[in-house]
Amino acid sequence: MQRARDRGSNALKAGDGSTAPSLSGRTPFGADDLGLSLYTQPPNVEVSVREFEDYTKGRLKVLHAMDRLCSYDFRLDNVPDLRPRLAKELNESHLNLGYPSSTQKTDSFLMDKADFTRRDSISHYALRLAFCKSRDAREWFVKNEQRLFVLRFDVLSLDAREAYLDSAGVKCKRFQPKAQLSLEQLQKSTAGAKLWATEMASVKPAGYEQNFYEMPFQEVTPSLIAGRRVVLQGGKAYVPSSALKLILAKRFKDLLTASLDVAFQGLPVALADPRVGGFLRDLQEFGMQLMVAPKSSDEDLGEQLSLANFEELMVRSFPPCMRRLVEKQRETKKHLKHTGRLQLRPFLKDCGFTIEDSFRWWKQELCRDPEVDSAAFEKNYTYDLEHAYGKKGHLQGQNTCACPKTIAMPGESTGQVHGCVFKQLDTQSLRQQFHRWRVPDAHVAEIEKLLKEGKHYQLACIEYFKSQHPGHEGDGVGNSPNEFFKESCRSHSKKTGSASPAKSSQSGSPASVKAV
Repeated sequence: MQRARDRGSNALKAGDGSTAPSLSGRTPFGADDLGLSLYTQPPNVEVSVREFEDYTKGRLKVLHAMDRLCSYDFRLDNVPDLRPRLAKELNESHLNLGYPSSTQKTDSFLMDKADFTRRDSISHYALRLAFCKSRDAREWFVKNEQRLFVLRFDVLSLDAREAYLDSAGVKCKRFQPKAQLSLEQLQKSTAGAKLWATEMASVKPAGYEQNFYEMPFQEVTPSLIAGRRVVLQGGKAYVPSSALKLILAKRFKDLLTASLDVAFQGLPVALADPRVGGFLRDLQEFGMQLMVAPKSSDEDLGEQLSLANFEELMVRSFPPCMRRLVEKQRETKKHLKHTGRLQLRPFLKDCGFTIEDSFRWWKQELCRDPEVDSAAFEKNYTYDLEHAYGKKGHLQGQNTCACPKTIAMPGESTGQVHGCVFKQLDTQSLRQQFHRWRVPDAHVAEIEKLLKEGKHYQLACIEYFKSQHPGHEGDGVGNSPNEFFKESCRSHSKKTGSASPAKSSQSGSPASVKAV
C-alpha cells in the first residue's frame, strides 16, 4: 500500500477551533475525521516485524518531539500552535494526514487514509505494551499521546468535529438562541470566548466565539467549570467550540489510562514472542530516552569516562545537572543525599566508569565529608554501587534517568542537590552558576527567555550545550544526560580528529540498544 504523502501544506490551520471551516459543501470529505481515533479497538491486520519496528520508532520520535517542545506545565489549549514545529517529525513518520486538495482523486485519499490508519493504530498499540510497565512510563506516554490527539482534533473541520463528538458518545448539540439565553449573553459571560486577532491587530478588531454547544453539565471537564469557561443553566452546560478538544482530551486520557492496565496483563505474552519481545524490552528500558541509531565503529567518535580523564570531561562534556552534583558535593564537603546519588551513580556507569572506577571515585568523593570514613563507606554505600552494576538486588543494574524523569524529581530541601538545574534554581542562582561556568551572556539570555516564556527546561539544556559547542545545532541532545555526554564527546573528537577508543561493552548501556 502506498505511503501517506506529505499533507503538511494541505492541513487546515484552524488556530482555536472557532475558525475551522465547514467543508461539506465543497468536498465529499468535508466531514471526514482524518483517521482520528480513541483507540478502543486493537488493529486486526497483518504486519511484518520490520514494519512493526519502523512504525513504532516513528511514533516514538513524534512523542519525544512533542515532549521537548512542551514545557513542564504546558496547557492543552496551546498544543495546536506547535503544529509547524512538529511538521518534520510528523511527515517523516507518515503520521500526518490532511484534507485532500480539490485536484486529488478520491481513490488516492482513501488509500492514504487507510495507510495512515494502519500505521497509526499499530504504532499506538505497540507503544502501549512498551510503556505500560511503570508509573513514570505510563504518565509520560499518556501525557504526550493526549497532546497528539488534541493536535489532530484541532485540524478537523467544524462538521467533522461535530460528527466525531457524536461518534465518541459525547451528548451535545449546537446551541440555538433561546428567549432566556442569547448568543450574545453566552459570549459576554464565558471566559475565553473573546478571540483576539493575531494578524492586522491595528485594523481587524477582536471578535467573539460564534459556535457554542449545549450538553449535560456532567459531560464537561471539571477544569472548564472551575475556570468559568462554560455557562451552566438548568443542568445544561454551554461550551464554546474552542473548548471541545479539552472535553474529548479528558475522555481520551481516561480511556487510555484504563487500557494500559489491560495492556499490562498481556505484556508477558508479548515479551515472550521471539519476533517482537526483544524490541519491546529495549523500549521498556530506554523508551523515555530518544534512542538514536547506533553508529558504526567508523562513525562512533565518543569517549569513555575514566578516572584519568574525569576532571577534563566533567567540565567539557557533563550536562549541567550532573556537573552541579559533583561540584556541589566537593564545594560543601558534604556527601550527596540519596536522590542525588541515585541520579549520579548510573550516569557515571553509563558514561564509562567500570565498577572498580566507581568504587574508587565514590570513596574518594564521599570521604571528603568528615562524617564519612572508610568504614562508613563500606557499610553504607558499597551495596548501592554493586546494585547499580547489577551485582546485587534484582541483578538488572540501573540506567541513567531520562530528562523527563529528572525534571519530575521533587524540589530540593535543605542539604539536598538533585534534579534538573533549570527547574531547581531560580533566575539569579542560575545566572551565578553560569557565570562560574563561563557561559556566554548571549546564551544565558536565551536560556532565561526559554524558562520565562514557557519553562522549556529541555530546550534550555540544548541551548547550554550549544554554548559549550560552538557550531553545533544541539541535535540528539535534551532527552537524556547520557546522550548529552555522548554527543559532546563525539563533537569534540570530530573537531580534534582524535581516534575513537574501543566501545564499552558494559551490559545495560543504551549504546547496545537496537535504536530508534
